[in-house]
Amino acid sequence: MKHELLRILIEMKDTYVSGQQLSERLGVSRTAVWKHMEDLRREGYVIDAVPRKGYQLKERPNTLSEAEIKAGLPTKSIGQTTIYKPTVTSTQSVAKEAYRAGTPHGTAVVASEQSGGRGRMERLWQSPDHTSISVSIIVKPDISISEAPQLTLVAAVAVAEALAEVTELSAQIKWPNDIYINDRKVAGVLTEMQAESDRMQMMIVGIGLNINQRKDHFPGDLQEKATSLRMESGREWSRANILQALFVSFEKWYGRWLANGFKDIRTAWDAYALLYKKPIKVVQGNKSIHGHMLGIDNEGILQLQDQDGEVHAIYSGDLES
Repeated sequence: MKHELLRILIEMKDTYVSGQQLSERLGVSRTAVWKHMEDLRREGYVIDAVPRKGYQLKERPNTLSEAEIKAGLPTKSIGQTTIYKPTVTSTQSVAKEAYRAGTPHGTAVVASEQSGGRGRMERLWQSPDHTSISVSIIVKPDISISEAPQLTLVAAVAVAEALAEVTELSAQIKWPNDIYINDRKVAGVLTEMQAESDRMQMMIVGIGLNINQRKDHFPGDLQEKATSLRMESGREWSRANILQALFVSFEKWYGRWLANGFKDIRTAWDAYALLYKKPIKVVQGNKSIHGHMLGIDNEGILQLQDQDGEVHAIYSGDLES
């Protein structure tokens, strides 16, 4: 109910809307409307109330409450069920519990602060309070296990597109699962799955985004490697707006992937690819391969051409320029 009230206030932010109008649209009493207004005020919303005119939303906090995330969200499924927790050890863990409890496809677990987040190869992902977004999206695709790794690339395209569209910053994908702006990491993707008899039952796409951090928010060893939207643009961003754009973009590319296979994703991924057709080195344990990145193939496998012209299919490793 509260997020529906907030949605109406946001849609009508340039005018006043009466308590009677709100009561009729929401199907509740005017007293219930007033109580929800007070809840929103306690969460930091500035709402003007004028007798015989009604209510008008004046200011919105940079919050990730369920109401703010869902207000006006145009997706069909992604994010329409949202589990918001201010602080968690890991949104991936909460998402696994939600799946076991029967939550629907598209459920998003969102946190303002994550104390035990991990990226690929168990690397720590820093998520300081009120500056970043940690989100895990539960999807239930009817695909084979062999197709599952492609979802990481689908999500990377969605993140890069959403960031570029909202901020107009040039976001690029560093294979296999990182998003960079100006050669520094701004976001990461981690995908986990549950399968049975060679078919997917469920996949969880975990995404961490640096939004409003300053340089001193990062540990010393990351200050030259990591960045945020604020550091790159010089301004703060609404985390809820960024998250909604991500949900919209992810739903679009996820739908294309299921409907058309990987071909559309491949084209978009190559367009966003960092180091596309440039000299790279892929490190695989004690082994490294030098060459030029040719992009990804129709299965989502990285293609690297070495100095002798031989093309290598790269399934895992760390990419360096």
